[in-house]
Amino acid sequence: MKESRLYNRILIWLMILLGAVNLLNKSTLGLPPVDYGIYAVIAVLTAIYAIIYCRFMVPGHYLLLITTVAVMMVLNAIVSKYSPEPLYSFIGGLITLLPFILFVMCYNFRMDDGEIHQFINLFIALVCFYSLIVYADSFILGTGDRDFQTGILASGIVRFGDFSSLCNQALVLTMAEFYRTRRKSYLGVAAWIVLTILLTNQLKAILGMMLIFTGYVFYLTNARRWVKITISSLGLAAIIVILSVSASFMLKFENYLDSNTAEDAYAKIARPALYYRAFEMAADFFPFGTGQGTYGSVPVNIVGSRVYSDYELDKIWGLGDDTDFSFKMDAHWASILGEMGYIGALIYLLLFFYPAMRVGKRMEGEEDKTRRYYIYIIRMGILTLFAESIVLALPKSFSFMIIYAGLAGLIMNRKSSKTIWTDR
Repeated sequence: MKESRLYNRILIWLMILLGAVNLLNKSTLGLPPVDYGIYAVIAVLTAIYAIIYCRFMVPGHYLLLITTVAVMMVLNAIVSKYSPEPLYSFIGGLITLLPFILFVMCYNFRMDDGEIHQFINLFIALVCFYSLIVYADSFILGTGDRDFQTGILASGIVRFGDFSSLCNQALVLTMAEFYRTRRKSYLGVAAWIVLTILLTNQLKAILGMMLIFTGYVFYLTNARRWVKITISSLGLAAIIVILSVSASFMLKFENYLDSNTAEDAYAKIARPALYYRAFEMAADFFPFGTGQGTYGSVPVNIVGSRVYSDYELDKIWGLGDDTDFSFKMDAHWASILGEMGYIGALIYLLLFFYPAMRVGKRMEGEEDKTRRYYIYIIRMGILTLFAESIVLALPKSFSFMIIYAGLAGLIMNRKSSKTIWTDR
């Protein structure tokens, strides 16, 4: 209906605004944290939309999983000795569920292919715009910490660790748009994004980029399987060789391998220590974990973590209460395992990968090119994010949420129609 198009446009621009605001480094720029306010506006828009059209849909399996996680969080808050006050437990649980709530909200805004393509291209444009800011900051303004950000590019205006990974989300969408339209301009954009990722010298982003191009060969080419495997293997080998001659890249890689045992990793490096202890916490507090808002205590703004103290994590640089810079919540999957336990983390993973697991069935009966296009976007976007969030808290960032949850929700309940493809 024409009336619903207005709400669809408002949603698209709100999500782009949410990603744009979230990517800014507010502490450097002195900006107020308005991200949650924009998210709340999206929630209000969803409620208005549901009331006007008397419709609110949630996939049955998805509803069951969310309900199960919510019940486990409540039980967790009751039985865990580390649980903070009920308000803080609620805030911690809500933050964990935000991406899945966004998926449900976007699932209800039924868009056609043209509207989804508009959102995708606006996101690509947003990332390219921020890349220009990063280049200008790196070579003119110089607000970045070059001792910490070891690449040629360094910026304090944007959340730099997030920026390089967000480039990969844009790269997935750019390659998908090139497949859809065959416009060479998208190849130029892809080359620009690849160059930017390489110049940031972010190990996780470069490895994520490898996954994206491997996925392109497998999902969007018609070559035989053995040809795809050969091409992918040669491409990965070439990238590894190129990276191997980069001294700064190898130094970052060796830092993560500078240990022979888990105990060594625990003693030296924050992120391996977080994972090492997370498995202990999940076993000690089976099946619930330590409770929401306890792993690092950062999401609920509690200074000092009793969990870190009892497990001696606060003795590691970056994890103590007195450090200026903190890795406390950087290791996303460690926090999920530590706070939610083995069963809760498994259900969380099912929610996280739900679009990737169900998109194939959702696209049954579609034109082959349409089906491949959407499968590539959802599966490669989520898989790349999963790999990169091993070392950062990316899934809790709104800039990523609007893609792996928001865009996924739009795709999973889009208006099925024959897309007009332009081949050249």
